[in-house]
Amino acid sequence: MLQPVARRGKQAPRLMESFVSEKPVAAGRQIWRWVLLAVYLSILVGLALLLRRPDMRHWLDPQSLSEMGRQLLALPIGPLAVIGGYVVAVMLGMPVLVLITVGALIFTPWPGMLYALIGMVAGSTVTYGIGRYTGAQTMDRWTKGRLVLLSSHLQRRGLLTVILVRALPVAPFIMINMVAGALRVGLLDYVLGTFIGLMPGTIMISLFMERLTEAWRDPGASSYAALAACVLLLIVVFWWMRRKLRRPA
Repeated sequence: MLQPVARRGKQAPRLMESFVSEKPVAAGRQIWRWVLLAVYLSILVGLALLLRRPDMRHWLDPQSLSEMGRQLLALPIGPLAVIGGYVVAVMLGMPVLVLITVGALIFTPWPGMLYALIGMVAGSTVTYGIGRYTGAQTMDRWTKGRLVLLSSHLQRRGLLTVILVRALPVAPFIMINMVAGALRVGLLDYVLGTFIGLMPGTIMISLFMERLTEAWRDPGASSYAALAACVLLLIVVFWWMRRKLRRPA
């Protein structure tokens, strides 16, 4: 049986460390995550610049994607199909950044934000159920022994902890879903915490995609300045939330 770690005092693990590693090597991994975020943003900006070329625009034109999204939503089961697509994507382990980006591109930023948020919550609830059915012992083997560290936080502070771990990518999205189910975190706390925790990142990425699309459609100093400001805001908020999350539980 899994035994929780110390609940109080200096021996209690930090919330972020319990999701990242049992060893004091998190600094390198933190840098790696920053690098990945920078690469992701660079790829998006690079694609936007590449697609400005006349011979490339037809591949991923924002207006064409938006039109495709409108046609899809016009179908009788369009909205349900979109949510179902997100559920499948979550079950396949698709990263949250990709899910939000695709929604913003196809359905335009604000409707895309709503569909991405609802779809991710629905998908995470399904994978939560899979983890609950699978059980703690199987999940502990899958997470290489980290489940015992997660349990002290998720079982003790369900709603708050779910909000915190959703706000930042401290572990693969699907892993958190299934671990929460295996630990039998309250379903209401889990769903509500997932919704609240995913909302800030979803809004920020959607705003970034809106600025990126605007810069692509109407290139100019003002568009690029707004895009740069959005990127800076994204980085600052990401850094601030990581600091909050690293505080002792």
